Amino acid sequence: MKRTLTINISGTVFHIDEDAYEKLQAYLLDINRYFGSDPEGREIIMDIEARIAELFQEKTKSDGNVVTIQHVEEVIEVMGQPSDFAAEEEEEEPASHHKKRTFRTGKRLYRDPEHTVLGGVCGGLGAYFNLDPVIFRLAFVLLFLVSHGIIVLLYLIFWIVVPKASSTSQRLEMRGEDVNIDNIKKTIKDEFQDVKKNYQKFRNSPSYERGREKVNEAGSVLGSVLRVILKVLLIIIGVGLIVGGLLTIIGLVGSLFVSNAFLGIVPWGSHMIPQFFHFYVGTDTLNWLMISVAALVGIPLLALIYLGTKLVFRYKSNNAAVGLSAFALWIIALMILLGTGISKVNYFKRQGTFTQRREITTKADTLYLKLAPDQYRDYINDDIQLDDMRIATLNGRDVLVGHPSFDIESTSGSEPELIIRSKARGKTIDMAQDNAESANYKIIVRDSLVNFSPWFEIAEGKQWRDQEVHVILRLPVGKTVYLGDRMIKIINDIENTTNTWDGDMVGKFWTMTPQGLSLAK
Repeated sequence: MKRTLTINISGTVFHIDEDAYEKLQAYLLDINRYFGSDPEGREIIMDIEARIAELFQEKTKSDGNVVTIQHVEEVIEVMGQPSDFAAEEEEEEPASHHKKRTFRTGKRLYRDPEHTVLGGVCGGLGAYFNLDPVIFRLAFVLLFLVSHGIIVLLYLIFWIVVPKASSTSQRLEMRGEDVNIDNIKKTIKDEFQDVKKNYQKFRNSPSYERGREKVNEAGSVLGSVLRVILKVLLIIIGVGLIVGGLLTIIGLVGSLFVSNAFLGIVPWGSHMIPQFFHFYVGTDTLNWLMISVAALVGIPLLALIYLGTKLVFRYKSNNAAVGLSAFALWIIALMILLGTGISKVNYFKRQGTFTQRREITTKADTLYLKLAPDQYRDYINDDIQLDDMRIATLNGRDVLVGHPSFDIESTSGSEPELIIRSKARGKTIDMAQDNAESANYKIIVRDSLVNFSPWFEIAEGKQWRDQEVHVILRLPVGKTVYLGDRMIKIINDIENTTNTWDGDMVGKFWTMTPQGLSLAK
């Protein structure tokens, strides 16, 4: 069984046998080699391919959907071999020795786009009958007068029904000439020469010279106007760079050294970042970081101002040392910033825990758990929040505070016990444990009344290292607790036998049973 391929010729898809494909490919390569060097060669090749596609469509309609080698040979016989025409041109044989091909397509009626006044209908009729199109135009005018305009309908029908001779093959069929390689080549060359002659005639005409002079004058005026506009735009851009750079530098300097509010443009408030960085990197390191950031931002701004002055005043400067020095300072500032950031990340590598135990001695069977008054409520900066941490400014001192979490568990002991477990991170485990110990949390026990602070504090001089405080009340079976309403602020998912939500547990008594914490009856 023969292998079948799919090809595309002049926008039409065909199925073709493998041997037919090889023969057709060799034929098309010969055509490309023969016409490839001509200026109009590409158009000739496209028209030849279009004609081959038309012939294949006609043959596959009657003989099946697959192009066979017989179809290809018939098409080649109709179109002719490029070698035949090459030999004729080189040897200049007499016309009597040339074997004329007798495959004729017959005349077809098309609208002639080359001799068109209104649609090309009369031009097409003139080509079909070998008459001057003027004869048909006069005939249509006379019939229009005699028929009182009815002939217009006939003309419109011709215009709609008769196709336009848009390709070279159709123009050859319109004149009744063979649609083969020779005629396609001659037609394309004639058209090309006509266009070339018309263009040369136009180039040599006085109107062309006058037009060229006018265009040159207009181009000169337009170039002058564009140069002026460009200069004005460059001056405007330069002024904008100078003003914008100066205003930004003034704002930067003011933020760094006047208001201590650098980077306050972010939507977290005007004093957030320096305050928090103080707890993250320390005062000395923060100062170096702010200087580095100032250099990273300020040096490019100074470069923009310098560029703006050059655009406005149009002076030349070849002092490369200043530019290289500024670039070196910018690189140093970037290295300081990156190095500090990387080094501080190492301070979060390890995690440590610090645990305190506190036994509650009371004769009462019920403990009353309440949240102490919030001493930082009016002093906390609400614009900053990081892992539930806040900054409170009290008596001129910044304090880093955070909410603890509270839970209740059962214990086999006879007395209630408080477990205060602090967690933190550090560069080493010892440093992490030391940072955990820096989280101070106050609990005041007075007999059966236990007051919990709403905040834990980071000790003065210590830095933020992801400190957390978890408070656990270990309650013996049979003991009861009362959860005050404000305890909701620190309660963290207390397990109970009724799966009651934390917000519904406050304001009620709860008893520890063997099954777990239960609502007291």
